Amino acid sequence: MSDPVLQQILTALTGVQTDLNEMRAEFSEMKSEISGMNSEISGMKSEISEIRTEINEMKTEIASIKEDTRLIPLIQQAVSEVNAEVIATRDTIGRIEETLRGHDLTLDLLSRRSIDQEAALKRIK
Repeated sequence: MSDPVLQQILTALTGVQTDLNEMRAEFSEMKSEISGMNSEISGMKSEISEIRTEINEMKTEIASIKEDTRLIPLIQQAVSEVNAEVIATRDTIGRIEETLRGHDLTLDLLSRRSIDQEAALKRIK
């Protein structure tokens, strides 16, 4: 074989070597990018897990709120009954106060009569 043919083969091999080196560099970049993507995917999985936890907590809170909401009519009824009792008690207290005022007047009159009668008895003696 001649030197020019060997030179061509050597040039071709050098080109193949260069191409291989470029491909290795590209593969290395791709591996790095894939590693970065894997890290991002892991981060996303973690975020999704946190979101699921938050959603479950929200579901629990909503269930609690629904339970509390079911109690509202019962609470309203109890408040209404208590209000009715308060009004009835207020009316009863009003009547008692009126009765007491009447008794105060009667006691006042009776004590004046008693004083008048004691004075009259003293005059008679």
